[in-house]
Amino acid sequence: MLILIALIPAPTTIRTVQQTIAIAIAIAIPGHARPGGVDIDPDDAYLLSVQDVAIMRAGGIVVGLLSLVGSALANPAIEVFESLNELPQGFTQVRTPKPDTMVSLRIALEHPNQELFEQTLLDVSTPDHPRYGQHLTGSELKYMLKPRDESTESVMSWLDSAKIAAEDIKNDGEWINFRATVAQAEELLSTKFYVYKHNEDKKEMIRTLEYSLPSSVAPHVLTIQPTTRFSRMMNQRSTVHDVTALNEVFGVSAANTKVAPAIPNTELDVKACNASITPACLRALYNVGDYQADPKGKSLFGVAGYLKQYAKVNDLNNFIKKYAPYAAGAKFNAVSVSGPNNPQNTTEDDVEANLDIQYAVALSYNVNVTYYSTEGVGELVPDLDQPDKATGQNEPYLDFITYLLSLPKDKLPQTVTTSYGENEQSVPPKYAKKVCSMFGELGLRGVSVLFSSGDTGVGSACQTNDGKNTTRFLPIFPAACPWVTSVGGTFQVQPERAVSFSSGGFSDLFPRPKYQDHAVKGYLKILGNRWKGLYNPAGRGFPDVAAQGYRFHVVDELANKTNPDILVGGTSASAPAFAAIVALLNNARTTDGLPPLGFLNPWIYSIGHKGLNDVTHGGSTGCTGTDIYSKLPTPFVPFASWNATKGWDPVTGHGTPDFKKLLQLSTPGAGWLGIGKGKEN
Repeated sequence: MLILIALIPAPTTIRTVQQTIAIAIAIAIPGHARPGGVDIDPDDAYLLSVQDVAIMRAGGIVVGLLSLVGSALANPAIEVFESLNELPQGFTQVRTPKPDTMVSLRIALEHPNQELFEQTLLDVSTPDHPRYGQHLTGSELKYMLKPRDESTESVMSWLDSAKIAAEDIKNDGEWINFRATVAQAEELLSTKFYVYKHNEDKKEMIRTLEYSLPSSVAPHVLTIQPTTRFSRMMNQRSTVHDVTALNEVFGVSAANTKVAPAIPNTELDVKACNASITPACLRALYNVGDYQADPKGKSLFGVAGYLKQYAKVNDLNNFIKKYAPYAAGAKFNAVSVSGPNNPQNTTEDDVEANLDIQYAVALSYNVNVTYYSTEGVGELVPDLDQPDKATGQNEPYLDFITYLLSLPKDKLPQTVTTSYGENEQSVPPKYAKKVCSMFGELGLRGVSVLFSSGDTGVGSACQTNDGKNTTRFLPIFPAACPWVTSVGGTFQVQPERAVSFSSGGFSDLFPRPKYQDHAVKGYLKILGNRWKGLYNPAGRGFPDVAAQGYRFHVVDELANKTNPDILVGGTSASAPAFAAIVALLNNARTTDGLPPLGFLNPWIYSIGHKGLNDVTHGGSTGCTGTDIYSKLPTPFVPFASWNATKGWDPVTGHGTPDFKKLLQLSTPGAGWLGIGKGKEN
């Protein structure tokens, strides 16, 4: 008779019990093996209690083990709270962190007013609602989202029982942040942390594939991160080489070197703007002309920067001199959310940051622009693996949103653009839902939040990561979050066409919101059964709008010292271009004493779409059989595409902006301020 009760560790989780039973069977019954090895799937628990029990009895294993197992399953002391089915693609486990390495973790607490929060956000964002424009103050929002006292007390008591020092705990209302050693965090979360490295960028982070919480604590928690969050946020742009290669696909002549005139005017130079995009092209194409913002509006426009991208002042000055002389002397502010404050002496190119800031400043001239730098997931190197360093743990979205929400009204930007994203399935669902909700919090404060939709068309990897490897069109996060405005990409002018790399589709995590119900159902009716099973027809459809995203002139001395004027493409260009239009609209409203537009989507789908140019040509592509980032083989879906069509579609949304129409729709009777047509400043 074999005694194996000691194999079950404490505290006991359901998965631990399953693994222990499987190990017991493998040891006691030579030659017995279950499909998939000893890591038994939770769905097999019933099979264990019937099929394997008989085998265990036949092998003489003590049946007393089963009573312990039954007790653990019926009354587990802890429960698996978040887990990944497998290590995310591209990551490798490299070592065990030192037990005394410090980590910083955030606990999001449950609060009782989520439904009230979402309804209030929709009310203040819907034009025909009596509360339209009545955004909340920071204190009002914090009061609405206040967790129950018992939730705070339960979590604080739990941390205290783990001997987390009081000075290492910060209670911020809906979040409790704390610092602990790896050893403390492992005991607290009943898990094992490892250092993981990404195979491409070689960045390292301390993470785990699952963690557990006491059953008394779990009901009070939404998520604890960074734990299972393997960040792979990417800027949504193509390099100059990619753009040049696309010429052949789109039939654009690279030999045409003519550039649109720098002075803003209402006449579109079709030939020049088909060859490349400048601020003058966008001002003419989107009916901005010589309009400029009114400084009396005191409006603010925020540009989010991640991944150690820093906007260069000298590059902006050279860009303005060449392509937007009407904005001579224009500047931007730089704020560090985490990491260094926009250093100017870096050695790597900053194409993403320069693209965003150069077009934000040039198109929204006279609006105060701020570049918010959030360093992102920290890089772990051996000499930082010390007790006084909390490395590899900062979450860029959480850091950035938390910072913005802490700002008073007069410091809070009314418009924010972000050109980063990642596959939705790569983000832990509980984390994604919390971050998405926080973008909604910004909307409730009166902030218009815009994201690039992505550069993978219907998808690049086109395969689920749930262990089943199902062929699937993959949506992008945060672009598919229902509380942000997602911007797709176009190219060419008269007519504009959907660019093939413009990401779009339907969320697998977020259900379709009511504000887009009519528009999305119209597209699905036309689509019929095409691509059935490859997407979620009940999911949030994205993008919402679009703008040019191909062959943008950008000045970056570090990208090309011989000729710093390079061409860049991607929805990373589309997002700041559309956001600059929104910044002008918000400036007009605040100048007239009106509240800012805030969360845009209910307005766009009910009224604002009348001021957009419907894009009905072109479409997206994807699922080509090779991942565009890793170059690994992926599922091939012949002719995979979303097509641009009349009305809303999942590649260009409702279309591209017509500023004058949008101005009249958002701010009836707004004055028109001219830069001075044909006059250089």
